This record gives sequence, structure tokens and C-alpha cells, in this order.
Amino acid sequence: MKMPSNEEELQICVPPLFKCPISLELMTDPVSLCTGVTYDRPSIEKWFEQGNNTCPATAQLVQTQDLIPNHTLRGLIHKWCFSADSKLHTPEPLAEPATVRQMVQNIDERSSSRIDALRSVKNLANFERNRRCLKSEGALGALIRVLQQFRSEDDGDAAQEAVAAIVAFPVEEVNARKELSRAPAIRTLEWVLVKGNLESRISTASLVESLANADKSAAKEIGSIDGITDGLLSLFQQNLMCPAAVRSGLKALLPLCGVVKNRATIANTEGAVAALIELLPGADRSMAEISLAILEALSTTSEGRCSIVAHALAVPTVVRTLLVVSDNATDYGVRILLAICFNCGEEEMLREIVEMGTFEKLLVVLQMECGQRTKHYANQLLRILSALPENGSSMNAFSSTVYG
Repeated sequence: MKMPSNEEELQICVPPLFKCPISLELMTDPVSLCTGVTYDRPSIEKWFEQGNNTCPATAQLVQTQDLIPNHTLRGLIHKWCFSADSKLHTPEPLAEPATVRQMVQNIDERSSSRIDALRSVKNLANFERNRRCLKSEGALGALIRVLQQFRSEDDGDAAQEAVAAIVAFPVEEVNARKELSRAPAIRTLEWVLVKGNLESRISTASLVESLANADKSAAKEIGSIDGITDGLLSLFQQNLMCPAAVRSGLKALLPLCGVVKNRATIANTEGAVAALIELLPGADRSMAEISLAILEALSTTSEGRCSIVAHALAVPTVVRTLLVVSDNATDYGVRILLAICFNCGEEEMLREIVEMGTFEKLLVVLQMECGQRTKHYANQLLRILSALPENGSSMNAFSSTVYG
């Protein structure tokens, strides 16, 4: 029997998840299509260059040929390649101080090589060791200046490349966060969210999420720009077939809801509540929880409650999530319903909510091993619903059983 060569043996050892579905080789630059399938960038780009307009793995027609970097998978591949058990190594570009300084100069002087310099910085920034060199040589500052000095659509490509590079850097540093949270930079983020390609819009949403999570004043400043909210909402309204786009839009909206004024702005945005509600039936656990968390935040405002009540499927959809998705989702759902019933609780509406099976679900919540806060809100909601004559006896019977 012929023994496999070292090369063949290494190929067999490559985890299937790390192989490109087209080339069947180890991916070095994994990117995802709107169908959710990940390919090696050179392979899928060649596929599209040959005139194809389908996803090779699923044969689905693709709505967009935008390629979304799969940073998580790239990191796993990188870690596996450098593990003690593997002899494979993906090439890691090295940042040379002199070269980086030239890149910074090309970026600041708007030279003909500006876009190439921005792309080079973006590629280098994928590696921690390079990020230290890039920062020390002023590359991060140059990227931020691109956003601050945005003049017109002629600067659009540069802005998109700059955002894609910035998200590779931690933004915990006060100075960087402060500069990115100023109006000129935020206006540029707005432009990218509204007019950029899908990859850049996802990167921008990730940057907005980081800034808003790190600093409430930044969240307030960002949320005051209407185009930011519109852009984030459009990410999951227009790209339902791209999980990365949906998730990034939701995750960026959530920290913006930490500012009360932003909640009213989001609630008043046309189609916002409808988009969140319509996501829920097919959402996975994580996205369902984020959607409900946003809706719960909106329900604390009169604008949010009006928008929720006005949507015919909103309350029934929230009721259906109770006890189905997760304990967190149930907590958000109970609080949404409590806000609606307490503030907009006309008898007809309360009766409709009871007819959806809410009463019975709340009784189950009180008997579950869930958080005390959830039980507290469920108990309050039960008392409101039990005010209806036909439910009073049920509530009294349950109370005597549970509380004695």
C-alpha cells in the first residue's frame, strides 16, 4: 500500500470547516456571501469574474456579490495553523515602520496611492503585532483623519477603506474614541451606512456598536444623527438573506437605545418596529433576544408603545416568544406586554391579549425557575389582566394555590 506523502497527510488533517468549498484548499482570506456560505476570497472572486451569479454551494441566485470578511473563521484558521499540532502557516504580512510611515504620508497627502495605502493598512491591521506598529507610526490617527476630513462622494472609497481598517483596532482608548465621536467623523459614518457597499456598512455598524457601548455620550451624539438610525435599520431590512448584516445592524442599535432620546428617534423611524417584529419568527436565539431587547427599550417611550400597538402582528408575535426562545427573551417579552397593558390597556386590548394565551403563559412563568425580576413583572401583568371579570377567579385560584 502506498503511504501518503507529507503534503497529502497535511491536507487530510485540515478541518473541513477551514477548506474553501470551491478549491477544497485551506482558506487564507475567508469571506461570506449573502447566502451565509464562506469561501476563500480569490476563489469566489474568480467565480464571479467568470460570469456566474449564484452561490456555488447552494446554487442560489445571489442578490449581491458583496463579500463579507469572516473574521471569526479567519482567527480560528490562523490559530490552528500556528498550533503545535500543525505545520501549516498562513503568511502573516509584517508592518515595517518605514513602510507604514510612507503609507501614512500617502493617506494624509491624498496621493494617487491613497486607496492602496488604506488597503495595505487594513490588511496589516488584522494582526495584533502589526497593530502596535501601525499605532506607533500614526496609522490609526491617519485613518481617523480620513473620516474627519471627508469632503464629498469623491472621498467615499477612502472612507470605506478607513472604516474597514479602524474596526480592526480596539477603540477603548480615550483619544481615539473621542475623535471618532465628533460630528465630522459621525457624519462620514452616516454616509458610509447609507451609501457604502455592504461590507463597509457592516464594518461601520460594528464601529458604531463599539463606540456606543464604550461611552454613553458617544451613543447620544451618534443617535442624534437620523441617517445613522436609518442606515442601521436598512442593514437588516434590505439584507435579510445576509445574517452578518442583520446581526451587525441589531447589535449597533441596541447600545443606542441606552439613551432615552434615541429610543424615541428609533421608534419614530418609519418601518423600525415593523422590521424588528418581522425578524422574530425566523430569528435564531441571539438575534431574537436582541430584537426583543430593542423593542423593550422602545416600549418605555410613548412613541415606541404607539408604534408597537399600531402594528397588527406586534403583540401576538411577542406573546408567541414567551417560554419559547429563552429566559432572557421571556423577560423582555413580559416587560413589553406590561408596558403596553399598563399604559395603553383599554379593556378591548386586554381581552385580545388574554385570548392569545398570555394569561396561561404568565401562570407558567410564575412557576418556572426564572429570575425574580421576570416573575415580578409577570405578576404585575397578571394582576392587570385579572381585572377582567372572566379572569379574576382564575387568578384568585392560582394565588391561593401558590401563596396559600
